Amino acid sequence: MITNTSVRYFKRYPLQSPSPSRSVFVKPLKGHDPSSLITASDLIKRTNSSGSSNGGVSDNILIRHDDCDTGVTKLILNNPSKYNVLSSEMMELMLGQLEDISGNTSTRVLIVGANGNAFSSGHDLKEIYYHQKNYVNDNSNVDEQQPLHDLFQKCIKVMLAINNLPQPVIASVQGVATAAGCQLVASCDLAVAAQSACFGVSGINAGLFCSTPAVALSRNVGRKRAMHMLLTGDLISADEALEYGLVNKVVLPERLGEETMELATKIARKSDFGIRLGKKMFYEQLKFNDLGDAYEFALERMVCNIGHADARDGIDAFVNKKTARK
Repeated sequence: MITNTSVRYFKRYPLQSPSPSRSVFVKPLKGHDPSSLITASDLIKRTNSSGSSNGGVSDNILIRHDDCDTGVTKLILNNPSKYNVLSSEMMELMLGQLEDISGNTSTRVLIVGANGNAFSSGHDLKEIYYHQKNYVNDNSNVDEQQPLHDLFQKCIKVMLAINNLPQPVIASVQGVATAAGCQLVASCDLAVAAQSACFGVSGINAGLFCSTPAVALSRNVGRKRAMHMLLTGDLISADEALEYGLVNKVVLPERLGEETMELATKIARKSDFGIRLGKKMFYEQLKFNDLGDAYEFALERMVCNIGHADARDGIDAFVNKKTARK
C-alpha cells in the first residue's frame, strides 16, 4: 500500500512514464512472475484515484527508476506500513537489483531512498521471532540455527553488494534509520539526510546487540561514538549524524530529493572510468596495515588511471585551456 506520505515523496522524486531515455519500473528478482511488473507511474495513478495501490505488497515493496539522461538510478524501499523493514523478501529483491545495476553501464550513480516516515527500521522482528521460537543457543541443533544464520547472511550480502558495486551509492534518508536500516546508510558511499531523519542501532533495547550493523557503523564513526550508540540504543539526530560522520549533508525535508539528485548528477558527470576505479581503490587501500603498501597499491591505480583516455583528455584540456570530454 502507498500512503499519502509516499506520494509526496514521489513528487519530490519525479517519476515519469517510460520513454526511450527513461525507464521507471518495479522489477522483481529474476525468476519471479513477470506479470507482477508494475510501472511507478501506474502506482501513482492508482494511488491518486483510489488512495491505495491495487497490487499486493509483495509485488511493490521495491521500486526502481532508471534515468538514462542523467545516468542516475534510484532504488526506493516501498513498504511504509511496515517501516520498510529489511525482510528476507526485500533483501532478495535488493540483491537482484544490485546485481543487475552492477552490470548496467548506463547507471553511473545509484540512490537508495524510501517512502514513508521510516527509511528502514532494520530487520523484520516478526520474521526473526518466527525463526527464533524453537532456537536455543546451545549449539545442539545446527538445523535450528540455520534459518537465522541465512537471514543475517543475506543482509550481509546486501551490504557487501553495495560496497562492491562499481558505481557510487548515495543514501537519501528522509526518516528513521535503525539497526540494519542504519547499517544500510553506513554501507552506502555517501548519505544525504533530511532534518527529520534520525539514526540508531537500537537492537540492545530488545536484548540483541547490533553485531552486524556495528561492522558498518564502526567504519563510519569513531569508536567511542559507535560504542555509545550500540550500548545505549539511543537515537541520534540528523545533525548529530553529520557531526559523527555518518552522513555527508543535512537538508530541509522538502529539499532532500533535489539535493540528493544534485549530488548524484554532479558525480555522474565525472569520468565513469575514474569514478569506478577510484571507488574500488579507496576501499581496497583501507585493507593495508602498512602505509607504504597502501601507497604502492594506490600508485599502481594512479598510473593505470592516467593512461586512460578520460584522464589524457582532461589533462590536455587543462593544459591547453580546452573543454574536456565527459
